[in-house]
Amino acid sequence: MLAVQERPEIISLSDEEIVKLYEKITNSYNNYLVHYNVNPVKTISLYDDHRNRRSNREIVAEMDGKTLQLVLLLKYKGCFLHRDVISAFVRSHLPSLAADQQPRHLGSQDGWNILNKGAHVPDTDERVPSGYHYLVSLESPNPKIVMTEMKRAGRLAARNFDQLKAAYSNCCATCGIKEGTIDIRNNHILVSLQQGHMDPSKQLTIENTIPQCQYCNQTYKDYFKFNQYGRVIAINNPIILLQSSPGIQEEMLQLLLEEHKKRNKR
Repeated sequence: MLAVQERPEIISLSDEEIVKLYEKITNSYNNYLVHYNVNPVKTISLYDDHRNRRSNREIVAEMDGKTLQLVLLLKYKGCFLHRDVISAFVRSHLPSLAADQQPRHLGSQDGWNILNKGAHVPDTDERVPSGYHYLVSLESPNPKIVMTEMKRAGRLAARNFDQLKAAYSNCCATCGIKEGTIDIRNNHILVSLQQGHMDPSKQLTIENTIPQCQYCNQTYKDYFKFNQYGRVIAINNPIILLQSSPGIQEEMLQLLLEEHKKRNKR
C-alpha cells in the first residue's frame, strides 16, 4: 500500500533542499516536457549578473505558489500528499497566499503528471484518496495533455496505438462507439478498442492501423480495405462475395467479365 503523508501543522525543508528540488524540476522540464503543452514553473536565475551563485535564501524568496507546490510533491514523490499539507508548506514561505492552494490545477490545467482524487495510480490497484495528490513522474506529461495534443495533431503524429486511439478520441473509427462504454450489439460487453487493418494484405504497422471495437473488428475480419476514416473502400477477400444473394453474385460476375474484356482491349 502506498504511503500517505499525514497532516502536520507544517512541513519544513531547508532552503538548500528546496533549491535542489527546484533544479530537478526545471531540468526535467527542459529535458522531457518542454515539447508538450505543459506550463513551466517560474524561471528563477540561480546566478547574479556577475555569474556568481546567488544564495539559496534569495532563490527561494522568488518562488511562487505553484513552484513550491511542485517542490513538496517531488520531495514526497510516491506518497499521497494532502492538500492541507501542501497549502501549509506554501504559506510558510508566502503567508499572503490563500489557505487553499488548489494543487489539483497542476495536473488538470498545467499538464504536470499529478493525480487527483479518484485517479488510478499506474502499476498499482490503488486510487488517490479524497483530498490527496500524487506525483507520478517528472519525465512525462499528464496523459490528458498527450490526448489533447494527439487530437490536434491527428493520426499522422501517432507513434503507438494509445496515441492513435487518442487521435480518434478513443472511439471506433468504423462505428464511432467509445472505448469503455457498453456495446448492446455485442452481448453488452465493455468496448475495448483493437488494432484493425486498413489494408489486411499489408503488415499491421501503425500507419496501416485504425482503432476498431471488438464488434467491427470481428465482423469485418479481413474481408475489406478501409480508409483512415474507417470506411470500406475495397474488397480484400473475395470469399465475402459468396455470402451475397445469387442475383448479386451474377451481377458481380457480369461486371467483372466486362472489366476483364476492357482490360484485354487496352
